[in-house]
Amino acid sequence: MNRFNGWTASLSNGDNVFEQPTVQGEKSSWQKLLDRLDAESLRITQLQLQRFGITITCDHHKKVDGYCMAYEATMVMFRETETRMQGVGSIVGDLVFMTWLDANGNVRHNIRPLSEMRVHSTLRNQHVTKDDGAK
Repeated sequence: MNRFNGWTASLSNGDNVFEQPTVQGEKSSWQKLLDRLDAESLRITQLQLQRFGITITCDHHKKVDGYCMAYEATMVMFRETETRMQGVGSIVGDLVFMTWLDANGNVRHNIRPLSEMRVHSTLRNQHVTKDDGAK
């Protein structure tokens, strides 16, 4: 049995959207979802990441302003070791509370400024304010 690996977004109209493999030359599933949210005036009501039997659910409290999904790779200096991660996060004010998951099932958390993550977020097209760290 194949387990689903990727994000799942529940939308305000009741639809559920699942991450699909990216086709070269096309937008990613996440960018297509962000376009749909804008075009249809929808919002995400819940965002989950499922990988390797682990499910991460983003906070979906009323104080959450939006959501974010991104990929990240890190390398260790002087070693040829690369770690690839996928993360999802909740946006509260000008902060993004990210949870990352790597291929070994390791989970890590961090908090990043929205200004670093805006392009990957449901707030990508909203007016940028001075509080977001915009220049």
